[in-house]
Amino acid sequence: LFVSSGGNTELDKRSDIAIAILSKALPNLEVLVLKDRDSGSGRCISSKDRELYLETNPKNHRMLIRWEIENYLFSKDVLVSFCKKNELPFDEAQYDKIITDIENQNVKELNNHIRNICGIKTNINPEVFKLKLSESFPTDSVTYKELERLIFSHKAT
Repeated sequence: LFVSSGGNTELDKRSDIAIAILSKALPNLEVLVLKDRDSGSGRCISSKDRELYLETNPKNHRMLIRWEIENYLFSKDVLVSFCKKNELPFDEAQYDKIITDIENQNVKELNNHIRNICGIKTNINPEVFKLKLSESFPTDSVTYKELERLIFSHKAT
């Protein structure tokens, strides 16, 4: 189960309380805290900063290698899978023009462009769109395997 706590300051404030409550109510439940790499108040943090975060926080804390979760959802392999599943065209040339660095680029702000690249002509709520993309995530892709490793391994690089 994935539950978003909002922005990065909300996560820090809420996670300790939530973990304490859930641990008492459900002692066999493992709670993982996953942070975007933009956790430096929206500023890019280096790989050394990321490693320091992982070394100095509880073992249930994780941090993405890519900028935000959208950098996984808006990966070419996920979008191609989504388009195939929904019989939509995928404009690879336009994608390559707009997405120049899937690890470090702030792609969240490109939601409308991404919808156009996928041939979506109607309005769609950005949060619903991301949920639909997550349902199309190819489990055999490099992107999926990277995200899986980051979530389930404390010191994954």
